[in-house]
Amino acid sequence: MKNIKKPALKYKQTAKRTASPKKPSKPRKPRGKKKPQKSTRPFWIGIAVLAAIAVVVLYVEFFGVKRQAAWPEGHSPMGSTLLGIDVSRYQQKINWEKVKENDVSFAFLKATEGAKLKDSFFERNWENTGKTGIIRGAYHFYLPNVSPDLQAKNFISTVTLGPGDLPPVLDVEVRGKMPLNHFRGDLKEWLVKVERKYGAKPIIYTGYSFYKDYLEGYFDEYPLWIAHYNVQELKLKRDARTLLSFWQHTDRGAIEGIKGSVDCNVFYGSMRELKSFCIQPPVAKN
Repeated sequence: MKNIKKPALKYKQTAKRTASPKKPSKPRKPRGKKKPQKSTRPFWIGIAVLAAIAVVVLYVEFFGVKRQAAWPEGHSPMGSTLLGIDVSRYQQKINWEKVKENDVSFAFLKATEGAKLKDSFFERNWENTGKTGIIRGAYHFYLPNVSPDLQAKNFISTVTLGPGDLPPVLDVEVRGKMPLNHFRGDLKEWLVKVERKYGAKPIIYTGYSFYKDYLEGYFDEYPLWIAHYNVQELKLKRDARTLLSFWQHTDRGAIEGIKGSVDCNVFYGSMRELKSFCIQPPVAKN
């Protein structure tokens, strides 16, 4: 093969582009200092706080649980009706000296419930009511599905009553599913056993509707303590057949010396009648 002389390739040379020099920028004129603007944040925070307070006030006013006056309208410490309260562990530590200063003459204290439960504040309340001179009583919360004999023994082993104390109280608010005659028979058994122990007829505490539905006409020989709220006067009247003695008119009472709400009651009678209603000293035998 013959060597063929190839023509030399010609390349086009491209000139390198060089950046044109920048014109010097004019110096900026110094700007004047801006006046600091006042923040509107504190203003809106204040508005939000006020709005929150307004909402809370409206909620409490319309939906919150309101504490009521301690005594129903028309019943005054200056009158003949005596005023009292009933408490349990839910009231926690009570300043009984301050309570007495609020014209409280008597107090019922929860002692027991069912076959075994003992109120954790009973002993403390029992001792301090005695020290302040408030006439005191003890009550048992009845459970219909528990033996009345065991419930009576629970109360008797917990509570020591003496002269000057109010009679024992059976708090009955729940019927259960047992037949009505059986239910009434069990209540009677508790009442008889406790009366035999203390020598005083127990007081029956219950609600107005519960009494009308289940108890009326069956326990007429026992003193009654009826709970009935939001009425100016209890419909039930004391007569020869109905031994009405106490009315619990509110469970939202306000008493100095007690934090939170408390049940408030009236006794239909004078101090002399209340004392004669209490357990009496044994009659001396000649």
